[in-house]
Amino acid sequence: MKRILRILLLTCALNFTETVNKCILDGSEESKNEVSVTVSGRLCLPWNSLPSKNPSFRNCYHNYCRNPDNKIQPWCFVRKRNRYVREYCDISHREIKPSNPPTSDPSEQDTESTCGEQRLNRITKIIGGSRSTVESQPWIAAILKGEGFVCGGTLIAPCWILTAAHCFPDGKRTRIMRYSVYLGKNAINETDTVKEQQFNVSKLVVHEDYDYTAEDFNNDIALLKIVDSSGQCAVRTDSVRTACLPPFQQMLPTGFYCEIAGYGRHQKGGFEYSRYLKQAQVRLISQNACQKYYSKDEVNENMLCAAGRDWEEDACQADSGGPLVCEVNNTMFLFGIISWGKECAKKFNPGVYTKVTNYNNWISLHTGLPKYTAGSRYPQKD
Repeated sequence: MKRILRILLLTCALNFTETVNKCILDGSEESKNEVSVTVSGRLCLPWNSLPSKNPSFRNCYHNYCRNPDNKIQPWCFVRKRNRYVREYCDISHREIKPSNPPTSDPSEQDTESTCGEQRLNRITKIIGGSRSTVESQPWIAAILKGEGFVCGGTLIAPCWILTAAHCFPDGKRTRIMRYSVYLGKNAINETDTVKEQQFNVSKLVVHEDYDYTAEDFNNDIALLKIVDSSGQCAVRTDSVRTACLPPFQQMLPTGFYCEIAGYGRHQKGGFEYSRYLKQAQVRLISQNACQKYYSKDEVNENMLCAAGRDWEEDACQADSGGPLVCEVNNTMFLFGIISWGKECAKKFNPGVYTKVTNYNNWISLHTGLPKYTAGSRYPQKD
């Protein structure tokens, strides 16, 4: 009898200890994973090592990603510049892993073979972002009609700009001789003859399934072929470089931070365009989450959504056509084209972007470029 009593007391003690030591963070189905690396590649810190009084962390000796406050996906704390910061985790294991670029023509081996390089030289629209020098976004293009600024664009090859279809409301009737493109431009109303390169538009290709009458922004993508007065295309400099095209249908995880850039409006409700190039950081939002803010008819599989921290950063009018670039393995890839949104930097209204990785075949068909251009080549300027 005493033996049975001792066994019962021991069992109760063990159960009590297990209950007391249970990690509260491990209670939900969503948190049953063993991922301990964030979307930026940083290693998560053990929850109980944090200088926090939160009792939920006390008995959590592991460093797995968890979601105690019902964010859009699990997260963890990491150490960054002697501070503890939160970062989202990629629990889907769908990270893009760029492969080796396609082999190019042997005759081009003496030219530059990189794309997606930038010099981080920010100075302080884009609403809520910071003023930027063009070296930080060397692929940004300014598209003008006559002397008026129209849209942004992205240099994806020496002779090709990727932009939004809705920037050309006349469609096939567009008179391309009225358009010009500038690369290396810090301000749309200033000229820097050292940094800038000016081009005429020799060809416009608007996606054949873009419907100007529907106003649904599906297939909102277009290509411009550019050439200067001497018949040359873009030349690589510190202020003019190409962005890489990511592999077909590859996507980054929800919560990944990317960059947008443009010369558009920089104040909510304002009428003036930014005088200078600006850029901001936005976070990718899942398709399901985005369709909670917009209807399924408005946001389809050819689009992706992103929003700034606390809804304070966003693209705005005249930023259309500009880049949404994301850094992978120290290389900037063009994942989105600024397309549309309801108002600017409005809470619960994320920006919507054309999903570039759905159009690799289309881009290759019309440009002759490889479907994955991490090896884009063009001449260097002396």
